[in-house]
Amino acid sequence: MRKFLVLIFLSCVFVVKSQETQLYLSSFVKKDTVQLRWVPSSAEVLIEGLKNGVQIERTEINSGSTKIIEILPFNERKKEYLNDKDSFNVSIAEYVQELLKATTEEAKNLTFALLSISAGSSKMIGEISGVYYEDVLIDGSKYEYQVTLKGTNKISNRISLNSSELDKNGPFTELVGISRLDLQEAYLEWEANEMQAYYGGYFIYKSLDNKKFSKLNEVPLYYFTSQFEEEKTKIDYVDKDVEEGNTYYYKIQPLNYFADSGIESNTVEVYIQKTLSGNCIIDTVTMDDFDRKIVGFYDGINTEVIKEYILYRADKIDSTYKLLEKISTSARQFEFIFKSDLTSGDENYFKVAAISEDKDIAFSFPYYHFSLDQIPPGLPTKFEGFVDTNGIARLKWIKPEDNDIKGYRVYRANSLRDEFIEVTRRLSINENYADTLSLNTLTNEVYYKVNTIDKNFNNSPLSEPILIMKPDTIAPVAGVFRKYNVSKEGVYLAWNNSGSEDIKNQYILRSESVGKIDTILTFVKEFDTLRDLSGTIGKEYSYFMLAEDKSGNTKMSQPLNLKYELGYRLAPKIVKSEARRDSALIFIEWSPIEEEIYSIQVYKSKLGDKMRLYKTIRENVTYFEDEKLNINNEYHYKIKVIYKSGISSKMSEEII
Repeated sequence: MRKFLVLIFLSCVFVVKSQETQLYLSSFVKKDTVQLRWVPSSAEVLIEGLKNGVQIERTEINSGSTKIIEILPFNERKKEYLNDKDSFNVSIAEYVQELLKATTEEAKNLTFALLSISAGSSKMIGEISGVYYEDVLIDGSKYEYQVTLKGTNKISNRISLNSSELDKNGPFTELVGISRLDLQEAYLEWEANEMQAYYGGYFIYKSLDNKKFSKLNEVPLYYFTSQFEEEKTKIDYVDKDVEEGNTYYYKIQPLNYFADSGIESNTVEVYIQKTLSGNCIIDTVTMDDFDRKIVGFYDGINTEVIKEYILYRADKIDSTYKLLEKISTSARQFEFIFKSDLTSGDENYFKVAAISEDKDIAFSFPYYHFSLDQIPPGLPTKFEGFVDTNGIARLKWIKPEDNDIKGYRVYRANSLRDEFIEVTRRLSINENYADTLSLNTLTNEVYYKVNTIDKNFNNSPLSEPILIMKPDTIAPVAGVFRKYNVSKEGVYLAWNNSGSEDIKNQYILRSESVGKIDTILTFVKEFDTLRDLSGTIGKEYSYFMLAEDKSGNTKMSQPLNLKYELGYRLAPKIVKSEARRDSALIFIEWSPIEEEIYSIQVYKSKLGDKMRLYKTIRENVTYFEDEKLNINNEYHYKIKVIYKSGISSKMSEEII
């Protein structure tokens, strides 16, 4: 609560700079008089001043003389206020008395905030609260003032002034006034943020003749903001005590922070428009060839003045209504003629609005008019469809140009010799339809027709039939391997082809590991044997036959599992050999060996000598370095691999 009250209080310009001093003193110099007002930083500081009294120190700067002005404690002054004939002064004194008796922080802070704000609109409130004083000045003199709470060390800021330099109130920005026709009220608005350096409160005055004004608010309006209104810069006021057809005049009288009137605002004129209390009624709509006559009347108070009627039309009740025609008349009846594009079968929603002399609007309810149509609608065009793999027939077409279509009917037959039966249980309102079919039938053909129905239930002829094919969901028969042979010429395969008639392709597939499948041969039925030369000796393979029909259905045969084994391995492939003279060695490199090895044998000979086993390597490496060389000799090498399976590779090519 305390934080909230501080936020309210700090919204005024004349606030305590509590971080700087516990009493903030300000002045306003008038001719022969200076107004002094000080604001305590808290309720506790205000209470101390009321209990102990206040001392004002005035120093004349030129002479250096000092005068002490005493404001007595409230208990020593309250009698004159409590016995005052003015009930307002009595109530303020009682309010201050309650503050001195308050025991809760909430009560103290609330009273403190209200007294501090109200002191800006009433000198008497400031005087009773002990925060206001008027001092008589000698013209031309310069003075310094400072306020102290008696019996404490709480002092205000020190201010200096020249009695010959009079203070002035700032100008009023601008008052804006408008009439809110829908709310029947006068709305006033003015910029307060720019004037808060001069003014804290505002009185509003109202007149019917722009001469005699009366005050609307007994308590001033204040410009307050909060942390939720950071963008707020204006004060607004709504006057609901207005009558239609009257013009009102308003002006604002601002109050400065010393309860004096500032510069008055401009006067604004607000006219309260006359409203319509009734509504339009469309009585009848009749037709004659292309003409549609709309007749009705305005049902309202006789004294209301109509200026014109407006006719609106729409295709649907909740769509946008288009303005068609205006009639300027003050009569209570109206009549419009609308030209339709059709002699019959048109559909219209009409509205009529009455406009008053003050531009208020009274609408009619929508009036629906429909003329009987006996002309059949046109046929749908571009009728087509397909059946998906789930057996759903997807049909679509383009609507005819008729504007009164109510829907469509769809018919189906299994052949052109059969009767077409309607499959739509209700009218299809869209230009598409989904029909569920069984795919387990002896025929893949299905035929459809469609026709159009208008809003008068006129039927168009049936369309020409369209043929659509059901998808084939039966997989073909896969081929079967009948024999195979593994030799050094490769893997020989022989098979029986698929017996299905709708075969599109057959495939011979080979797999050597999970997820890796190679296509060896693609054909229809023109082959029944194959020799696969692309295998690697020592590897295990699985061969499959895959059959694919024209509908994309496939069937895989059982796998043919075999190992491409010939009892030997191919010789290691030498990829590099060189004599490195700077290192005095010979370097030989071969391709990586994928199968698990027992050893790698290196054979060596001098030119003209027999090749002998020179080195046995027990690791699966890819190179060999020979450093045991004699100068001026030519050396020859061969590489051979012994695998853990006991199988040996052929000897590599001779390396020179």
